[in-house]
Amino acid sequence: LPQLRPLSPPQEEEIPELEIDVDELLDMESDDTRAARVKELLVDCYKPTEAFISGLLDKIRGMQKLSTPQKK
Repeated sequence: LPQLRPLSPPQEEEIPELEIDVDELLDMESDDTRAARVKELLVDCYKPTEAFISGLLDKIRGMQKLSTPQKK
């Protein structure tokens, strides 16, 4: 029988770089479309992504408030 080896953590050079285009996310209509897009980008990510995605969406909501002229 083959010996089972414990899974080793990915080596540094194996970690893929990830770029998230915040402008693209800002242009999207809703948080649902944004979340779906980010999930798509993180599909190869080993770690749980829910907390990251919700944090990112919060930041994007904050950025939208800054970039949208406030109505008085």
